[in-house]
Order: sequence, then C-alpha cells, then structure tokens
Amino acid sequence: MLRFRDQQLRIVCCCLFLLATVAYAQKATPTPPKPTAPTPESASAPAPVPALASAPAPDTLNLTTPKDEDISLKNCLGVFLEYVVIEPPERIYPFLDNKSQHEQPYRFKSEVTLTNTGYEKVLGWEVYIGFQHDEIIAQADGVLFSTGDSPPGIAVGNGTSVLGSDMPDLQTSIDTAMDPTKIGYTFQLTGTEFGVAEPDFPLPTNISLVNQGWECGKPSKEDSPFSPANRMWVCCAENRTAMNDTKDLDSGFLPRVEGDIVMYYDVYQTYGDNYWAKVTISMEDPLGRLDFWNLTWDWKQGEFIFAMKGAQTFGPQEQDKCVLGKAGEHYGSLDFSQVMSCSSSPTIVDLTEDQRNNPQVGIPNCCRNGTLLPELVDPSQTKSEFQLQVYKLPPHIDRNDIQPPINWNIGDGYKCSQPRAVSPSEFSPDSIYSQTAVSSWQVVCNKTVSPVKKCCVSFSTFYNDSVIPCPTCSCGCQSNTLPWNHQKCNPHIDAMFLPYNGVLLPPSNRTALGLQLAKLDHYTTPDPVPCPDNCGVALNWHVYSDYADGWSARITIFNWEKEPVPKWFAAIDLPKAMPGYQNVYTFNGSVVPSLDDALLMQGHNGYSNDYLLGLDNTDNPGKLQSLMSFDKRKTPGISVVKGDGFPQRVWFNGEECAIPSQFPLGSGAWQGRPSVQLSFVVVLVTIVLLLGDATRQL
Repeated sequence: MLRFRDQQLRIVCCCLFLLATVAYAQKATPTPPKPTAPTPESASAPAPVPALASAPAPDTLNLTTPKDEDISLKNCLGVFLEYVVIEPPERIYPFLDNKSQHEQPYRFKSEVTLTNTGYEKVLGWEVYIGFQHDEIIAQADGVLFSTGDSPPGIAVGNGTSVLGSDMPDLQTSIDTAMDPTKIGYTFQLTGTEFGVAEPDFPLPTNISLVNQGWECGKPSKEDSPFSPANRMWVCCAENRTAMNDTKDLDSGFLPRVEGDIVMYYDVYQTYGDNYWAKVTISMEDPLGRLDFWNLTWDWKQGEFIFAMKGAQTFGPQEQDKCVLGKAGEHYGSLDFSQVMSCSSSPTIVDLTEDQRNNPQVGIPNCCRNGTLLPELVDPSQTKSEFQLQVYKLPPHIDRNDIQPPINWNIGDGYKCSQPRAVSPSEFSPDSIYSQTAVSSWQVVCNKTVSPVKKCCVSFSTFYNDSVIPCPTCSCGCQSNTLPWNHQKCNPHIDAMFLPYNGVLLPPSNRTALGLQLAKLDHYTTPDPVPCPDNCGVALNWHVYSDYADGWSARITIFNWEKEPVPKWFAAIDLPKAMPGYQNVYTFNGSVVPSLDDALLMQGHNGYSNDYLLGLDNTDNPGKLQSLMSFDKRKTPGISVVKGDGFPQRVWFNGEECAIPSQFPLGSGAWQGRPSVQLSFVVVLVTIVLLLGDATRQL
C-alpha cells in the first residue's frame, strides 16, 4: 500500500514539474507584434533581391541591400535603368585547363529593368548595354536587337542595343496612377561569356537609354569589401531642349530619321482578319547603289502573305505550314493554293521591267529588277514599291491590332534597324487619289564598313613608263595562291610595278610582266610574288598631259567580270584640282557640292557608254574611257607631278575603291603618300651616295 502511494506521489511531482516548465517557456517567448499598415516609403520601395547562391546568408551579411538604389530611383526624374546579375557564372562545356581559363565559357543570366519616373512618355525605348566579355546571347524574351539579329548565337561582346517588343513604350506615372505594368518593363538575358569565373559577377561597362531627349550619367554600382557588385543603375534625365526639337513626339510618334536606305511599311486598308500594306524602299545615299535587292523579315504573330503586287516571294511558298497549322484551323474554307507565302521569314524580290504594265501585278515605282540608284544619277529610279495583303491569326484579328514584321534585311553590306512607329504617311496607291495610312513604320538601313573592296584603282602618267597597280588583295584573298596556277603568293607585300600595257591584260599575264619589269629595272624580285588584287572592276587614272596653264587626265574603267554593268557611275575626289575642272569629254560629268565638290561621272543615257560590257570569251574586259581637262589658272600653286593630280578617293557604283599608297614621279620615280618605308629608303640611298663621294675625295 505504501509502495503504491509512493508511486502516485512521484507521478504527481513529475506532472507538476512539466506544467512549470511549459509555463516558463510561454512566459519567456515574446508576443508577436500586431501587423501595422506600411508607410509610404516602405510601400514604394522595391523588395530586396534574394541573396545569390555564392553570397553569405542574409542574417550574417547582406550584400544586395538596395538602399542607395532606392534613393536614386526616387530622386530620378526621367528613366531609371537597372542591370542585375541574377545568377552567378556557371562553367559550361567545353571544360578547359587552367592555362586556357581566359577562353573558358560560362553561363550568365541577368535582368534589366526600365522605370519611367518622369513627365514624358518614352516612345520606342532603346537601351544600350556595354558588354565587355565576348558575350553571346542565347535567349532574350520580349525584346528585339537593333541589329536585326535573333537569338541564339548573337555576338554582343562590343555592346548591343535592345528595343521593346512586347511593350515598346513606357507611359508616365501621372497618366497611369503609377501603374507598374505600364511605366516599367523588365526583361532577362541568358547567354555565354568568357574568362569570368565565380565568384565574379561581371557587369557591363555602361547602360544607357539611346532615345533622343534623354541624357544618362555615369552608372552606379554596389561596392562591398566582401563580394563583387552584382548590380548597376543609372538615371537618364529628360533633355527638354532636345524633346522640343522633336515635334513628332508630341503627337505620340517617333521622329523620322535619315539613313542610306529608308523603308516604310504603310498599312492603308485594314479589316478584321487581314489588311493591305505598301512597302517603299528608297535610296537616300547620294552615291549608293543597290542591285537585285532581296528583302527579308520575320513575322511576329504568325501572319502570312496572301497576295502581292509589284513584287513576289522567292523560294518555297510553304503552304503546308498554313494548312497544317493554326492558319488552317482558323481559315478552314480558304484555298491555300492561292497563298503567296506561308513562310514565317519570307524573302521578297522585285519583278522584272516587263511586268510594269501588267494590270494584275504592276503598280507605280515597281518592277525595276531590284536596282536602286541615287537621285544624282537617275531621280526616276530611287524608289521601289510593292503592296501585300497580310492575313492575321487569333487572338490578333481585331482591325486595330496590327504589328509590323521585324528583323528586316535588305541585303549584304547593310544593317537595318527595327521598325519605328512614325506618323502616318500620305501617299497615292492608285496615282489618282491621295490618302493617309492607317499606321506607318520606318526602317532605316546603313551601309556597313568592310575592309574588302569591290573595285580598285591604278595610277600612271605620261612621264613615267611604270604603272602603280592596284594594291595587293584589294578585293580580298581567299587563299594565298595564284588562281591560274595555284602557286603560292604573298598577300602582305606591295604589288609589283607594271609596264603600261599591263593594265590591259588579265591578272595571270600581269604577274609575268611585273617580273620582267623588275629584272629590267633591277628591282628585287619577290618570292613568292604578291597576290593579285582580285577585283572585278578596276579603274586606271592616267595623267595625260601637264603644261603651264592646264593639265589633263584620262580615266579608264575595266570590267573583269562576265556580268555587264548597266547605268554605271563613278565619283572622283580631287580636292586641290576641282576648282579648275573644265570638262569630261566622253562621259557625263558634274561637280557635286554636297560631296565636297567630288566629280560625278556616268555614261550618257541612251548611248553605248551607259553600258559597261563584261569579260568576253577571249578574256578581253569591258572597257570605257574618257579624257578630262583642268585649268591651272583657277588653282594657283597646284603641282600635278607632286600628287595634286591624283585622286584621294574613288567610288564606283557606290562602293569606295582601294587606291595605291604612292603615285608616279618624273624620271621613273614614284612618291609615297606618305610612306615611312619610302622615306627610309631615300635617306639610306642619300647617305650611301654621300659616303661614296667622301671616299673618292679621300
């Protein structure tokens, strides 16, 4: 009995001890505070970015505190840009050894945010990102690249500009009551960079807003003694003066800009599920020329071309993509055999001239066989136009839901912008009545600079038997071999001098003549010989005469290609001689003040010299030539022999030609312009002669 009571007593004591422990624990645990309404400052501040994988835990060290950034955002009057590396670099294949770490690829992922904090709308925003680690973009959703390229595989190591695709404009906070979905936009970039390993977070050198009317300062970035920065930001302030100069911004459209080739996409008839648009291609380069243009673009929302006038698509029509795709589901009764093209990236070409008067496909300014000429050469051939009927797909079948094609390309040698929404164009589709487009977009293409030329120039004179030939590899060298015998040649040395008849012979015979002349004149014979110029078109500038009151020159154009060149033109830059220009006797010549008084030459329209023939079956090139005269009395002090009679720049059909770096002198000499090597040779020869005279005197 006593043993049972002792057990009961132990049980009661244990229960009391447990109750006391629970009560003490509840007393020690603080009561959580009641939730309170957020202050305006805390409500407007963005949420902190989660710590990156390589950073310490937030409770020990916060490396991403956006305090400075929040202050800058609130103080920014304009557009606030932010670039954040949201993932640390990840090593990807191929894995290289430690000696090649600068070539090791790493995956990166970043995020860019734009916020309009100012008074003005941002129309067609464009952001420049100054990448610096040979980055290659693999994915970029919701944006377009200004170069017209599409991921994957876009090389942006020297920086790139991106434009809004899903949301091209940023509204103001005032107009939208600070709706974050309308005043800001965020997009992500995923790609590859080289030589940057964890724990580094490589940032671009710069971020800025490219649009006219905003000026961006120097970007700020987070600095921490414990970890590299992973974000940078900048405020782009409004420039009221620049905005006031742009009247189109007030009407809600971007200003029209200039370029070498300007294209317009004008929608002039719109229905529920289709519309008609007119495309205009204009040559604005005063010396530009485009032959056989091929226009390509990408449809953005699954559109397809049902019919065209003034042009046609080239290549497969791909009707199967329509029949078996969403177009076949939506347009069940449509005869897709009549569709012009179902390709998502169609190629459009011009019609031939004989289709111009065809009532079914001919329209004004069409059917030029793809040739555009500058206004200085032929004002009637500066534009090409065509019309197309475009069918749309759900959910974009509202008559006002129209998006232009993107990623335009007019051909090799040009880089085109993305479409810019501009004020509606006024035009006359039928050449009778004038109308205003429903919507208009502008695409601007500019010529790219290439080290490989398409033409070259040689120099000769009446007082020197040698010809300074075209520079070596002027138009490129695909291999360091001679194309006619496959022997090795040297692409890095100057071309050998030629006798004058050498310019009349094909490249295979020029090399033999150059070697013969080198032996006769006791020049060092190079081994291997220089590579040829490889140019299809070559021009020879020959100083024909030089007397007290004037001088004359002869220009000869050789076409070493089999294809003839109709409506050719050339331009010569002679800055010291042009004030004394008198006449070109066979060609049509005119001085162009807008081109620094360059001399523009072309054949007479309707005559045989308006057509440069090609290479014939006996290897004789097409050839045209003309004399021109100059008056020295209008150019006092001019010295033809010392180089004033040789052009500094030459263009043929819009392409700048390669010219020699020296010109002939009297008594068989030649002059560099300027040449350090030549000066050294002259000095060396002079010293040798002086030493020889001194030795004889001794």
